[in-house]
Amino acid sequence: MSKNSESHLVSGRECGECTACCVVLHIDDDNFKKPADQVCENLMEKGGCKIYTKRPSVCQDWHCAWRFMAQLDESWRPDISGIMLRSDENGIIFQPIRDPKTVLITAQVIELIGGGVAQGIPMSMSIPVKQGYRSYSTALNAPLAAGVEARSLPMIQDKMLELIEFSLAQQTSQIPSIDRS
Repeated sequence: MSKNSESHLVSGRECGECTACCVVLHIDDDNFKKPADQVCENLMEKGGCKIYTKRPSVCQDWHCAWRFMAQLDESWRPDISGIMLRSDENGIIFQPIRDPKTVLITAQVIELIGGGVAQGIPMSMSIPVKQGYRSYSTALNAPLAAGVEARSLPMIQDKMLELIEFSLAQQTSQIPSIDRS
């Protein structure tokens, strides 16, 4: 998970009504545990956190890439774009929170992925395959290199759809349940 200090966040950019991280993320901290792709027990029905003022540090310190990448406008907020962008030591991860075949092939997404590939920034996607099972991760740089070099949107979109279909067909391990006792 990304642990960027508050000083790295884009000024004035707040989560607002977005609660994607409260659902999508796997949290396995000494003080707090939450399975991936399951709603946090502290998320209120109309949004917001029941324990916001005393939430665990893992929740306070983590921010999606939209919060600290100034080049991403409001349309990239996860609940608007349908994609949660995460960063780690291996680059940028595109994690769809809506239909991956729809949200990952838009010109806006392809432009960002293609730009990263062209700059040599490791790009990957993490595709949820089945409820209760781990997502499947796929590196994007090598598979998309020819399309990026050719600057061909249709070529990149076709390859992305192929990679998404491949990812969706993978057998991943079941997400272990977390004992809350």
